[in-house]
Amino acid sequence: MSKKPSFANLASRLSPKTTEQNAAGPIDKMEAASQAEAVVTDAIRRNRQPDGRRGILVRARPEAWKALKQVALDGERTLQDVMTEAINDILVKNGKPPVA
Repeated sequence: MSKKPSFANLASRLSPKTTEQNAAGPIDKMEAASQAEAVVTDAIRRNRQPDGRRGILVRARPEAWKALKQVALDGERTLQDVMTEAINDILVKNGKPPVA
């Protein structure tokens, strides 16, 4: 009966390292990290609105979602307007000027 392979060396078995990766110096690693950071920064820029706005993801329970939608409907506003008002309220509450 043979022994099961260990997960400890799974990465080395699946992607064998080349001599180029082993020979990469600190400068090469820094350049690679800089390029990766540029890709992430570009992705963030693409997701922004033309006026610089960015999105916020909030997870809410179904009851909270329904209540917020009802507040928006009662005031004949969009959910975006309701959430903007909420952001401004929390900023004022914490001594910051409303900017949203």
